[in-house]
Amino acid sequence: LLTDRQRLVDEVLLGYAKPANGPFNPLGAQIDPTLPTRPFNLDKAKALLKEAGFEDRDGDGVIESADGEPFRFSLTYPSGSDDYKRIVLLLKDLYVQAGILMDPEPTDWPLMLKALDDKTFDAISLAWTSGFEIDLYQFFHSSQREPGGDNFMAYHNPELDSLIDAARAEMVIEKRMPLWQQAHKILWEDQPYTFLLWRSRLDFVDKRLRNVQQVRAGLNWPGLWRMPYEWYVPADEQKYQD
Repeated sequence: LLTDRQRLVDEVLLGYAKPANGPFNPLGAQIDPTLPTRPFNLDKAKALLKEAGFEDRDGDGVIESADGEPFRFSLTYPSGSDDYKRIVLLLKDLYVQAGILMDPEPTDWPLMLKALDDKTFDAISLAWTSGFEIDLYQFFHSSQREPGGDNFMAYHNPELDSLIDAARAEMVIEKRMPLWQQAHKILWEDQPYTFLLWRSRLDFVDKRLRNVQQVRAGLNWPGLWRMPYEWYVPADEQKYQD
């Protein structure tokens, strides 16, 4: 509720994204279309924090736990990306409105991988690439909490485990998609991640290239998901050769 996803879309990515509410591609059938994306709601967030025992007990503008510990954490994110930096700084400004101090921690990729393996981070920001159907097993199944798995937050929900196992074993798409949609609802309710954005991309293609088409996935990139038609340049317009 403190994460204003729409501001991230509008102010950082200039509209080339959509607020996200889960791990699935919004163009695919895995997503539960009835689930909303939680809007920014500072008052409700403050009320929930107070209910959980966090309030400003000494009047310094920072909320504390019942034992007086300030609500402060570090957010580890990949260094070298201007977009990431702008997103994190906006998140910092959003969270401080509720009295939460977030310390941005830009980190080189090898050190990020080590922090993930060792689980030595307070919070960490990553990005996943999503096709029309993805397998949640690697990221959210409790068996993947062990070294080598990508369940970095050690999330464990037996009901979700069962749904993932059932969906992976179901070959009939009409039966499989409802299982993934149920999994989406559990992730939406439990919120093991704070899902941020589904990003779009702005591509520029030279007009000499032929057979460039807009498809459901975006552009029919050569080789992408085994697109049947390749891009080409007519022989009389070719300028470069290997």
